[in-house]
Amino acid sequence: MKITENAVVTLEFKVYDNDTNELLEDTKEVGPFFYIHGIGAFVPKVEETLEGKERGFKTVMTLTPEEGYGEYDEDLIMEMSKEDFADFDDIYEGMEFVADMEDDETGEESEQEFVITSIEDDVVTTDGNHPFAGRNLRFEVEVTGVREASEVELEHGHPHFEGFED
Repeated sequence: MKITENAVVTLEFKVYDNDTNELLEDTKEVGPFFYIHGIGAFVPKVEETLEGKERGFKTVMTLTPEEGYGEYDEDLIMEMSKEDFADFDDIYEGMEFVADMEDDETGEESEQEFVITSIEDDVVTTDGNHPFAGRNLRFEVEVTGVREASEVELEHGHPHFEGFED
């Protein structure tokens, strides 16, 4: 089966900082990556490259920050009070959480992922940038599976696995 819109794609990949050659992510360590093609669930440039390809396809591609995870945005670094985390059982450096953010121009709300980068006294510093933001990246990708997404997967916007329900 070819990779087309609404196909569930399984990938093995390594992502490197293309400038330093630092390995940033390796699916061999965390397990394969699954996404539904064509719904904006993965890096658009990678999806574009994989369009029409089949299981077994391998490639190496380089991406600028704009093609990858965007430029690093200092406005996404925020200092918050520990009181803002009162609903959490525990907070720690490296903890990821999702916050509702309002767009200043449109007033629309969206979810933004953050990570706690430091905790000093009552001040919690958070960063909403993707860890790969601002980097030139090299993706070494192998397509290890392609199948049609189920109606439920399309409704939920992500792949499901046997024994997993959302």
